[in-house]
Amino acid sequence: MRILLLLCLCWIGVAVADEPATLSADEKQLLQDRANALHEKADLMRQDAEATFAAENLACWDKFLVTSCQNDAKKKKAERLGDARRVAQEARAIDRDLRKRNFAEHEAKMQEEAPQRAADAAEQAEKNRQTKQEAVGRVEKKRLEAEQRDNH
Repeated sequence: MRILLLLCLCWIGVAVADEPATLSADEKQLLQDRANALHEKADLMRQDAEATFAAENLACWDKFLVTSCQNDAKKKKAERLGDARRVAQEARAIDRDLRKRNFAEHEAKMQEEAPQRAADAAEQAEKNRQTKQEAVGRVEKKRLEAEQRDNH
């Protein structure tokens, strides 16, 4: 079981490393669904490990070597939790890969749009400068009109 799990993890690692930087929406959704399924599986495995441990621990009280039985139950629980942890780790690796890909796509899009945004910002700055200049002109005109009225 462990060897199979390790082989799967290695295969996924190689597959993720060889995949192109961009994925289609369907591929992203498939990966997200896979990660969600693995998260759920890990949760179920943890719950099962806890429930099995509780049952085995309770059953130990009917045996002659209670402590030895409880230690065995703890070891089995630790193994089961380790398996669950590995499944959760695979799910987190997929989540991390998706986040990296989304970030890379976002960064590429921002780089692509940067010249247009810069041009838009320059255009807006020019409009703001003109508006300010017009406002200053209106204020100056009103000041001159007020001076003329006061002088007459």
